[in-house]
Amino acid sequence: MKKSIMATYYHIFSTKEKPNHENCPTEADSWCKWQKAIALNKDPRLKDLTPLLPEEMKQHLLPIYEDLSNESLLERCLGGHIQNANESFNSTVWRLAPKHVHSGVKVIEIAVYIAAGVFNDGYSSILRLMKSLEIIIGSQSKAFIEKTDEARIARQNRRSLAETKKARLARKQLQLENNQLFEEAEGLLYGPGIAD
Repeated sequence: MKKSIMATYYHIFSTKEKPNHENCPTEADSWCKWQKAIALNKDPRLKDLTPLLPEEMKQHLLPIYEDLSNESLLERCLGGHIQNANESFNSTVWRLAPKHVHSGVKVIEIAVYIAAGVFNDGYSSILRLMKSLEIIIGSQSKAFIEKTDEARIARQNRRSLAETKKARLARKQLQLENNQLFEEAEGLLYGPGIAD
C-alpha cells in the first residue's frame, strides 16, 4: 500500500525527459497512461506529459506523502479502522444542521458549538447552555439528559470490553471477506473508465 501511495507522488512529477512510473500499476486498465500504453504495446512517450504540478511543490508534498504512507497509519487502515473522532464529531454537527437543508453560517456555527459541548461533555452541556440563555430547566429536561448521558457512557463501556471488540472485529472481517467474494463473483461495479 505504501508503494501505491508513493506511486502517485512520483507520477505527478514525471516528465517526458524523466519518466518516473516504476511504482504505477502495470495493467492495461491502469490509471497511469504511461504504464497503460506499455501494457497495450503502444509508445509510452505520450504527447502531453507535462508534470501535473510545478517542481517547487515537490519538497512541500513529500513530507505529506511520507506521513500518509506511515506504517502505523496503514496498519490501522488495513484492519478497517479508518473512522476517527473527527468523523464522529462531524456527524454530531450534521445531526443538528443537516447538509440537505440550507443553513446560514450562523446556524452552522451554533451547531458546531453545541456539537463540541455534547462531544466533549455529553448532553449536560446543553443544560449549561440553557442556563446561560436564562431558559428555565424543568425536571423532565434534567431527567432526559441524565438518562441520555448514562446510556452514552454505558454504550461506550460496552464497546470497550474485550469480548465486544472481538465480536465487532469478527463481524467486520466477515463483512470484508463477503465483499471480496462478491467482488470476485460480480467484478468491479465501479472504477475509472468503467462506464466507457
